[in-house]
Amino acid sequence: MVSSTKSLSKFLGLLVALMIALAACGGGDDADTAADGDAGDGGAAAADLALVSDGVLTVCTDVPYPPMEFEDPDAEGGYTGFDIELMRAIAEDNGLGLAVATPGWDAITSGLAMEAGDCDISAASITITEEREENIDFSDPYFTAEQSLMSLEDNGASTLADMATVGVQSGTTGELYLNDNAGDVEVVAFSEIADMYLALEAGDVEGVVTDLVGNQGYIDENGGAKVVETYATDEVYGLAVKEEGSEDLLAAVNASLAKLDSDGTYDSIFGDWFSG
Repeated sequence: MVSSTKSLSKFLGLLVALMIALAACGGGDDADTAADGDAGDGGAAAADLALVSDGVLTVCTDVPYPPMEFEDPDAEGGYTGFDIELMRAIAEDNGLGLAVATPGWDAITSGLAMEAGDCDISAASITITEEREENIDFSDPYFTAEQSLMSLEDNGASTLADMATVGVQSGTTGELYLNDNAGDVEVVAFSEIADMYLALEAGDVEGVVTDLVGNQGYIDENGGAKVVETYATDEVYGLAVKEEGSEDLLAAVNASLAKLDSDGTYDSIFGDWFSG
């Protein structure tokens, strides 16, 4: 009887251990299902995206650049604008929150911001160019842009050639345009776009060249200025990720862009910022 009792006890112990193991496996399946369910219909599971912060899509941007991206204490997270609200919709489609970082234009376009882990993706009205594609990967295009020349309202210049000095942000397609078209006009480059606009207001430059959407945003926000010329440059914006290691994120973003376009969400966001 003693030997039989020990054998029964041993059998029951093994049976209990097996049941616990099976229960643990079943619990793991439920947890995986819940995690997958956090992703939106258009996106991949958040766990597959290798994000800087779990459950959050961290976006690098460059401010101020209304109406595309700018600080707003009343907005969720302290930032808003067309780019930011589009990214918020993409994040929601993938079951993610949104955070915003501002590491600077050069860090964004060189890819250093993403490589350093400052953010997962950049949304800063970034024109897709072959040169930038050497360091970063772009999403499908989401916005068409053109360059423009803006001056203060009391400036009588009607063309670029009428001006002596023109400001531009360094490392932008506006600077590339001026390199080819400025002629004898002195081009003054600024590392920050806010400094470029301050130079215009102070009279240090007669005009500034940047994307039309940026100059028009400045006029809508501040007044006292006018667009003198526009230049069709066939530019399109893309969202930027690091060159290697963000393939799943890029695929999820492109899927979300397509979904937001087809279901009318993109048009709704566009209408909020470009109703005119």
